[in-house]
Amino acid sequence: MAGWSKMDEYRARKRAAIAAGGESVRLPFSGTPSILDPSTDAQLLYEGAAIKYEYYRIVRRGGFYMLGTGAAVLLVAAARGRGKRRRQKAKHSQT
Repeated sequence: MAGWSKMDEYRARKRAAIAAGGESVRLPFSGTPSILDPSTDAQLLYEGAAIKYEYYRIVRRGGFYMLGTGAAVLLVAAARGRGKRRRQKAKHSQT
């Protein structure tokens, strides 16, 4: 599954940015960034990786939602078809 490997990749990039720039790389991204403080390469790497990680997380969640919805529709359709066949079978056995 591509989403899992991409999430692992961007999680590793976030960790690498933290290792390179320390915990301070999270601060401008999680709070209000100051326009007076120039961003470091580690901060930019962390911000890019965090945005892409969140994107893939949302896409994966949407995929799970669609998978669950599709499975529910299939189960309902199968139950309706089975009930319809039983009613037809009962109707033919009465005649």
